[in-house]
Amino acid sequence: MDARLRRIAAKLALVRGLPGRAYSFGEEKHRFRLGPPLPESRVTAFETEHGIRLPQCYRSFLTTIGHTGTGPHYGLESLDDWYHAVLDIPRPGHLATPFPLSPTGPAPGPDWYEALDGDDPEPFPGALTLAQRGCSLATLLVVSGPARGRIVNVDLDLGPPAFCHDSDFLAWYERWLDETANGLDRSGFDVSLPYDVPTLTSLLREAPDPAQRDAAAWTLGRYPTLPPAAASALRAAAVGDVDAGVRRAAVIALGRRPGPADEATLAQALTDPCDGPRLAARGALSRRGDAWQAQAQAQTRAQATRPAAGE
Repeated sequence: MDARLRRIAAKLALVRGLPGRAYSFGEEKHRFRLGPPLPESRVTAFETEHGIRLPQCYRSFLTTIGHTGTGPHYGLESLDDWYHAVLDIPRPGHLATPFPLSPTGPAPGPDWYEALDGDDPEPFPGALTLAQRGCSLATLLVVSGPARGRIVNVDLDLGPPAFCHDSDFLAWYERWLDETANGLDRSGFDVSLPYDVPTLTSLLREAPDPAQRDAAAWTLGRYPTLPPAAASALRAAAVGDVDAGVRRAAVIALGRRPGPADEATLAQALTDPCDGPRLAARGALSRRGDAWQAQAQAQTRAQATRPAAGE
């Protein structure tokens, strides 16, 4: 067993009973219980049947740690149920057909499905279901094509898919265990960055890509407590970032557990020229008691008399 598998096995034995740990949406289904490992012969038979080789990280997990149960959202799906989120019934060749998107290509837009080849293309070939996320949402593991080994979140109603930032299955799974142990807010796991707080703080302050700054702010906001440097970076981004989306993400992060300095920043964000940060600040402050309710309502009335500002 390699080092990552040993770490994951040790964390699985400890995390469930940790005081102050986070409780995942859907945990009531798997109850933090993982099924036993699969025999090598069972995994090999699956690969032969579908004409694929499972990514080694996932394969090793199945044969040495376990399968079905403990995991993000409603837990890991059984290998037998690989098709549940993407097909009504299994189709020959589905897993061997390359997944049509790549994490290194342009982010798929609203019309991504219409751009696929064919009159009625299958949207998610080459991927098996890892976890159901509720409603039409699911998390898949790509097993064929240039994105092989990566985790992708999909909307069965054909909203744009989004690749997780984790490098492979084990990185994704161990991040979920670490976040659970550290009490991170259960929302946002699928879009969070897999970095520590100092790295996230640096990205929020310095990353040239606003999408990275946005994700860094969102990820920091999931922590139950933050060191002063990270909190300061969020306050600076909430009122000073040039991108309205980043300002909104920072405002939402501050609004989850605001201290006095955060409340002052949220009050300043009430005058943001863009709707996203301003409405996020108004929502956060309106939950802080009668005094803030009154200020937020006054700001609403004042804003109603101004021309609408675009994002």
